[in-house]
Amino acid sequence: MNRLRASGPDFRTLFESVPVLYAVLEPDSPRFTIVAVSDAYVRATMTKREQILGRGLFEVFPDNPDDPGATDVRHLVLASLERVLESRAADTMAVQKYDILLPEEEGGGFAERWWSPVNSPVFNPDGELVHIIHHVEDVTDSVRLEKARAHQQKLTAEFEDALRLAETKAASIVSISADAIVSIDQHHRITMFNDGAENTFGYSRAEVLGAPLDILIPERLRDTHREHLEKFAAEEGPISRRVGERRAVEIVGLRRNGEEFPADAAISKFEVADEQILTVVLRDITEQKRKEREQRILAEVGPVLATTLDMEETLSALAEIVVREHLADICIIDITENDESRRFKVCAREGPRAEMTEALLGTPVDQEQPRLFETVLETKEPLLIERVTQQDLTSWAHSEERLRVLRDLNMRSVEVVPLVAHDDPLGLLALVSTTRSYGPTDLQLAEELARRAALEIENAQLYREATRAIRLRDDVLGIVAHDLRNPLHAIVAAASRLRPRQGQPERRARKSADKIERAAKRMDRLIQDLLDVRRMEAGHLSIEQGRVSTREIVSDALEAQKPLAGSASLELEADLALALPDVWADRHRLHQVFENLIGNALKVMEPGGRITVGAAPRDGETVFWVADTGPGIAAEDMTHLFERLWQMRRGRRGGAGLGLPIVKGIVEAHGGRVWVESQPGQGSKFYFTIPTAPPAA
Repeated sequence: MNRLRASGPDFRTLFESVPVLYAVLEPDSPRFTIVAVSDAYVRATMTKREQILGRGLFEVFPDNPDDPGATDVRHLVLASLERVLESRAADTMAVQKYDILLPEEEGGGFAERWWSPVNSPVFNPDGELVHIIHHVEDVTDSVRLEKARAHQQKLTAEFEDALRLAETKAASIVSISADAIVSIDQHHRITMFNDGAENTFGYSRAEVLGAPLDILIPERLRDTHREHLEKFAAEEGPISRRVGERRAVEIVGLRRNGEEFPADAAISKFEVADEQILTVVLRDITEQKRKEREQRILAEVGPVLATTLDMEETLSALAEIVVREHLADICIIDITENDESRRFKVCAREGPRAEMTEALLGTPVDQEQPRLFETVLETKEPLLIERVTQQDLTSWAHSEERLRVLRDLNMRSVEVVPLVAHDDPLGLLALVSTTRSYGPTDLQLAEELARRAALEIENAQLYREATRAIRLRDDVLGIVAHDLRNPLHAIVAAASRLRPRQGQPERRARKSADKIERAAKRMDRLIQDLLDVRRMEAGHLSIEQGRVSTREIVSDALEAQKPLAGSASLELEADLALALPDVWADRHRLHQVFENLIGNALKVMEPGGRITVGAAPRDGETVFWVADTGPGIAAEDMTHLFERLWQMRRGRRGGAGLGLPIVKGIVEAHGGRVWVESQPGQGSKFYFTIPTAPPAA
């Protein structure tokens, strides 16, 4: 210390003013007395210089039981000083962390600081160790900078890892996407071509990278497509959109083999290093379009087949749709009836093939039908020939002339499907293409068309058979009615001659004649009913309407039925409103209605019963009714009352089951309606309406 003082005040002043934390220590281990300190050291320790000089280093910084970290640092400093004494060389300690108390002007409190202590020996000219300089450097900024750098490196590494992961994921998604993803540069050259694009277009990635985008577009659309791309790239609008979104533009792609296909596409743009990249995501919608087309065709075929039961119109319309919708260039329909096939319809597209349809249609099936048609009819299984060969044509032809016709048709592919309904072969549908090869999906559509056509053929055949049966029945009814009426007229005439003349009271002969006449009239009534039923079903029931008095028609009906009611011990009465308008009706047909309704009541009534015939006006029409006190009608029978030939079979005498259907037909022919109200044990009441007659001129 004396030597340091002897160096002079100027040196000491210079030493103390150095802006570095220095302390000069005596090498008097373990005290290490402080003999000099810099002003910076004094400020850092916030202790007066006179309180530091002459004291040991660890007296100035004693152990702090409340701060184990400071104690550890004290031990490290002591160990470093001991190493200097032992090795007589400088010792640099590891960077240490301190928490220092900030002055009030800096906000007070503790701040985290980092220091780098260095202990250096000082020797005299004789090589004697005279002092140790304890130098503490504030490296907080360096440590913080290093920490920040390390943190930044960590973040950068994490970002790069995340970026690599994202790129890997994106590349994987792009690679495995079933859609075609194609990127092009500003010169419209392909820069990316994923696996989906390879599968869609048929090119390998190596073949197209660097090639112009035009190779993926049909030639007729290239200029238009290039114009749309340039416009999209230049506009300030959205960075992505569907292609054709603003205009109804059909998107068409071109495969490596020259095949075109419909597509749905979206396009996006982005900038990379001042270069614009356009990316197109394209999906082949051939299958979607095929299904939509099939649904549209089936939706069109359904109403056409259901419009008429005429088989010729139905199948002709079907063949025309098949050809018009390009399902076939030639459509052939054969029909099988009574185990024999006949060529029913041949339809072809325009051109030379259309001229051959007459030859195909006019040739008998058994002379030209190829074996494959026979096979389809026998097995009832469809047949698909994806590619017709010369050998096929030769096997189908039965003559050189037929072979020439088949060659001229230039058939490329054929599918033949049976027309089957309820396991019965009704014919076959053959589709011939001259431009493409049929596949399984084409065969499925042909089978669906054949299934629907077969049902309509069956319906048409059933309708034709039913029409034939109805016609035959009507013919039989006409013949029976005609042939029965002649002997009936003879019976009536003979019965009238059996009646005794005036003055000849032969009761037995009169009684026999009356029975014969009643039976004949009953037979005539039945014949008339049969003829009326036939007329109603044909829509030819004649009605000659005119003004008819309501009271008169009811009175006449009662008068005609009173003898029968009296003989059966039944009451027959009228129930008429005071004011009754005339009706617009056929008098004879109204008598027929009352005769049937009253006659039905007479059949089911027991002696002592009552039948009431009534009428009342209502809203431009007159309501008539025939009520009885008979056994009534069960609920399950009510819905069958007006069915032809249906009988309850509960009355004393059964009828032919034609009366009520005839009543219904006559009333409806007048523009009225008929209904019944009844309950078992409470009688029945039949109502019908007839329009009121218009005012007299």
